[in-house]
Amino acid sequence: MSVSGLCGVCERAEARHTCRTCGRVVCNDHWNESLAACTPCAEGLGSPDDPADPSARDDPPDGFRID
Repeated sequence: MSVSGLCGVCERAEARHTCRTCGRVVCNDHWNESLAACTPCAEGLGSPDDPADPSARDDPPDGFRID
């Protein structure tokens, strides 16, 4: 699939990627390669390096910790 047009975020740079989450076409500056998503969607998806991502925590999701 060919990507053409302006970035759906900044509306200035040429779009190079299509977000797998929302379908928006975005430039390199608004693309998160590791998540294959635009930067607005990537913020909502989180990443393994993001401590806010529950799957990246050492504690179980139920809040109990066993030492």
